Amino acid sequence: MTEFDKNKLIGIPFKLNRKDFDGCDCRGIVCLYYKYVKNIELPFTDGKRIFFRNRKHDVARIIAVISKIMNPVSFSELNEGDLVILKNICDKGNGGLGVCINKHQVLHMDQVVGSCLTKLEYIKPVFLFGFRLI
Repeated sequence: MTEFDKNKLIGIPFKLNRKDFDGCDCRGIVCLYYKYVKNIELPFTDGKRIFFRNRKHDVARIIAVISKIMNPVSFSELNEGDLVILKNICDKGNGGLGVCINKHQVLHMDQVVGSCLTKLEYIKPVFLFGFRLI
């Protein structure tokens, strides 16, 4: 099996509640990363669709679901493959989920440019939680 080219995950347009290469949201880009890079299907559901756009209770639901398969990690411990939750999803504005593609960059969604990479140091002010697969 050949290694998946992570660059295929950059530049995917933002489309709410989607998770494919034609468009996705922050949850979708994380699902695509884990599916194609790690060969893992993430269970982003607790039996009901989780819409966590600006809703604190949905952040708690996401954390409850991923805590079954991931352990928390601090910002200083983040490494390739770790999931990040950005605190802006609890407030107004952009935020959401992302995934560290190496020790220095996070893959996430921007509503204007689509999926993109941001230096890890730039997300530190909005970092809420980090998780690593068990």
